[in-house]
Amino acid sequence: MQQSNREKGIKPAFSRLMLMVIAFMVVSLLSIPCEAASRRSKSSNSEPILRVKMGGNHTAFKVTFPDGGWMQNKHGRKTRTFRKGETLNWSLPGKRGRRVEYKGESIYLFGNKDVVQLNKSLYRGHLQADITDKGARIINHVGIENYLRGVVGSEIGSLSPSESLRAQTVIARTYAYASRNKHGSEGADVCDSTHCQVYKGVSAERATIDPAVQATRGIIMISDGEPIATLYHASCGGMTSDNDKVFGGAPRSYLRRVICPFCRDGSNFRWTRSISADALIKALRGEKTVFSRLYDAEIESPQPMDRVTNLILHTNTGTHKVRGTTIRRLFNLPSTTFILGNRGIAREIIAAASPVTITETPESTQRHRIMIAALADDIADGPAQLMILTGSGLKRTLRPEGGWQTIGLYPAGDAAPGSEELIPPAKVAASSGNRASSLEQLEIFGRGYGHQVGLCQAGAIELGKRNWSYRQILAFYYSNVALRSLDY
Repeated sequence: MQQSNREKGIKPAFSRLMLMVIAFMVVSLLSIPCEAASRRSKSSNSEPILRVKMGGNHTAFKVTFPDGGWMQNKHGRKTRTFRKGETLNWSLPGKRGRRVEYKGESIYLFGNKDVVQLNKSLYRGHLQADITDKGARIINHVGIENYLRGVVGSEIGSLSPSESLRAQTVIARTYAYASRNKHGSEGADVCDSTHCQVYKGVSAERATIDPAVQATRGIIMISDGEPIATLYHASCGGMTSDNDKVFGGAPRSYLRRVICPFCRDGSNFRWTRSISADALIKALRGEKTVFSRLYDAEIESPQPMDRVTNLILHTNTGTHKVRGTTIRRLFNLPSTTFILGNRGIAREIIAAASPVTITETPESTQRHRIMIAALADDIADGPAQLMILTGSGLKRTLRPEGGWQTIGLYPAGDAAPGSEELIPPAKVAASSGNRASSLEQLEIFGRGYGHQVGLCQAGAIELGKRNWSYRQILAFYYSNVALRSLDY
């Protein structure tokens, strides 16, 4: 049957329309997998995986799989499966000559719900154990955001203001991101101790911390386009320090000294310690600084109540310089920012000073004596601290064990209130010649807790209470920085 002209015109047009529809559908279908693949690619590359070294060398360890799991070798082949609650126990053999299980291998331990238990603690991600005949090195492979959930609660109180927690989260993320491969020689990025950041896994997670991690997801701090070393500490005691003054090396523009009046309620804003001369002698013997009598002590620091560069000890074997960081380590001091509350000036020598003659008028002279007088009748009376004007400026001083005393010049016939009977010069000369007067202990008065570079956590908490945003808190403690969002 013959078609009409109208039918002849419609069919080609219809065919062309159908071809266009089919082509559109094909293009759409092809584009869907591409977009999905793009999303998968972006997601798979999104969150950096950190390698966290767990402790030191392990001579034994136990891994439990709360929801079951499996073990695989370095080639990715499964070598063993574990039921829910099952445990893998490993230890070096008790007797020499016995075979070390998995010696020379790296084994990887996965949990079915991305959680495994190492000894008594739960961790997200999976574990790697590199085993030798000396022990095992264990590394936790964990996404950086889950890592932060186990860090922030370990480094700052979980009940801190929300903006303070966000500030801590950003600096912890930045530190981790900038520290990748810090422990590269051990096959890790960071460790789980204060050498890097304290990481305790699931046990440190808190409901108050997760919102801070989520709200700042992927945000780090940069300077000159690079992630920065976001150092932080518990309390600066009123003033942070320049990085080069504490750690040496080149000064960093973002780690400059900041006056911080916000940490007064923090731990160890001010602190005192007493170190006996015997304890000092014993401790420094291990540092190859040997003496048996301590006569005097002084400090080297840029200014009063600043970080102590050296503690200078005057002893029977000469003058010794000991680094402030060494004294802090040996005696577990909160910081190296301190002054000495007492000085080893022999009171007997001062008291026995020869009389002096003062000319009051051209016609008359009067004999005077140097005497030591007490400020109060009871040695426990008087202020606990005084600011003393010295030749090098004002210095804060603690009340000595013998109470506050002054050295004064008094007319020979007068007696100063509370003054002591002077020791005969001959007796003092004999004792001073033998250097018999010695310092029995150091009274130390200090400020702050930690290395005092970067963010002061006690100050950040107070700023959070004052409704500062985390961006304002970070800008206060770090100079010349900007925030950047990682692409994930």
